[in-house]
Formats: sequence, structure tokens, C-alpha cells
Amino acid sequence: MKLRYITLIMSVVITLPAQAQSEFEGALCAAAKTGGVVELVYDQDVSKGCLPRILDVHQVAIGNNGQLYVHGWQSRGCTKGRDFAAKRIFRFDKIKSVNVVEGVFGEKSQSVKDEGWDGCLGSNCFIKENICE
Repeated sequence: MKLRYITLIMSVVITLPAQAQSEFEGALCAAAKTGGVVELVYDQDVSKGCLPRILDVHQVAIGNNGQLYVHGWQSRGCTKGRDFAAKRIFRFDKIKSVNVVEGVFGEKSQSVKDEGWDGCLGSNCFIKENICE
């Protein structure tokens, strides 16, 4: 009886991260495929007093660690209280909300997307497989 109970708990615990990750996958993949823009609340943005980040979604991928990631051009963000534009990658498990908004890729964002992305940040290559772009 105890073994079945432990097995059941373990199977629920193991599936929770995958279910939480997939909550935003549909909206982010749709944005990646259509050149869409989203408002994204990430990790501790609210406690920092940040507005939602604005992200041109370039691609969604699976990391070598099994986590889902979204990659794109952030035109409004919040890092150490500063608002800045840059190429960014976000782990799905730290995303708090995603809302598709009207917008088009700016020139810099489109050039970054056109270059493609090899899944590396510097010499740290951690993307195993693209899901959509």
C-alpha cells in the first residue's frame, strides 16, 4: 500500500513541471510562427515594480535540461530596475503570465531573427531542439 502511494505521489510530482511549462507553449509558439509580440511577466518582475516585458517571440525550444525556453527580442524589460532592449531567453518555469498584444517586429528584432539562433549564449550551448519558430 505504501509503495503504491509513494509511486502515485512521485508520478504526480514528476509531471507537474511539464504541465506548468506547457501552459504558455501554445500562445508563444503561435507568436513565434506569425511574428507575434507578447507582454510577458517574468519571475520577480511584479515585486520589482516592473511593467510587463514586451517580447517579439522568435522561437520556443527545449533545453538540454528538459526545460522549455522562449527566445526573442525584448523591447521593454526590467533588469535591476532598468528598462532596456536586447536579445533575451526566458525559462518557461519562471514565466508568470503571457498576453498576446498587437505589434510588429522592429528592424533590430527582425535582423536578429533573420540571423537565427544556434541555442548558445556565448560558449554555453544549452538548447537541444527547437519546437517552433
